[in-house]
Amino acid sequence: MAEDWRVTIPTGSQDDGLVSRALEGLRERDVEREARERLGGRVAVSRDDDHIYLYADAEPAAREASGLVTSLLAEHELVVEGSVAVERWHPIEERWEDASVALPATDAERTTEEARREADDDAAARASGEAPWEVHIEFAEHDDADAFGDRLEQEGHVVVRRWTFLLIGAEDEDAARELAERLREEAPPGARIQVEAGAGPVWDVYGNNPFAFLGGLAG
Repeated sequence: MAEDWRVTIPTGSQDDGLVSRALEGLRERDVEREARERLGGRVAVSRDDDHIYLYADAEPAAREASGLVTSLLAEHELVVEGSVAVERWHPIEERWEDASVALPATDAERTTEEARREADDDAAARASGEAPWEVHIEFAEHDDADAFGDRLEQEGHVVVRRWTFLLIGAEDEDAARELAERLREEAPPGARIQVEAGAGPVWDVYGNNPFAFLGGLAG
């Protein structure tokens, strides 16, 4: 089964035109037979301002392509400004890992990667000011919403208030459903509680769509 491999070659602030011409040489180069066999299938090439990226379906092909591109840069008197990284895509964590990090082979290893992915998602949500999951509460009376919101804030939750509505952000679906289950037992009679995927700002109340959190509850 083919795997995803990536090589990252740092080029820094070197002349953009020279780097482009060096890469253009890949199309014109007569790759020797041995190298062609190691490359196997096609190698995709992309770049940004400071890096060249090579994508291959196997580690030998990635390393062979890395050597060819590094050689081309040297021929154009360009230097690699830093370390060349060879990485493998880990689909459970949904991120690139160093080639030395093996894919998970046991249930325990897969659980560990899932936990790391959730931690990364949580950190990204906090940084963006948007919650990936939300607990929506609609109360029968404004006073109930006000008092319950005070209580949740005292527990450390970040609460968005809109008259008889409360919105509490959660960092993942499990946390949202666990919170909703507890609040159903503690909320006053008549309160409606539901869990939904995040639709907008939670930790940033003044986002572009301050009404998105109302979802289907209003009306």
